[in-house]
Amino acid sequence: MKSSVLALTMIFALAAGCGSSSSGGGTGGSSATGTGGTAATGGTTGTGGTTATGGAAGSGATDAGPVMYTLTLTNYLAWCTVTENSATSTATMSFAPGTVVDLNATANLGFVWGYWTGTDGDTTASHDKNMTTTVTMTSDKSVLACCPLPPSQTCP
Repeated sequence: MKSSVLALTMIFALAAGCGSSSSGGGTGGSSATGTGGTAATGGTTGTGGTTATGGAAGSGATDAGPVMYTLTLTNYLAWCTVTENSATSTATMSFAPGTVVDLNATANLGFVWGYWTGTDGDTTASHDKNMTTTVTMTSDKSVLACCPLPPSQTCP
């Protein structure tokens, strides 16, 4: 009987040494710590458990910094002069999400103003006919400025 009690005491002592607690270490990460063990006559004192740190995003991605969206501006055959926020524009620009980009176009000598495609005002089949317009950066955007040869009002 004493050996059965001693065996049960040792089983409980070992089970108590396996205690753990955990908390999230971020997406895909975790950590666990544990201490335990009991002292008993003829028994042992134990400490145990593991500590783990680390983890990575579930996709394995790393933090690449803030999200930026690309505005690709096409000035059809350079028949317009296009400015972005009052500065000469480039073909590709990057902006933070939610940025409202101001665009302005004027027809070069021998051409007429036509329209924009891909802007906030491009909501109908006749496109955005305002020379000054905006693009709100909610995703990557492509915008076309069209200044055709007269009498045409469209870009090929």
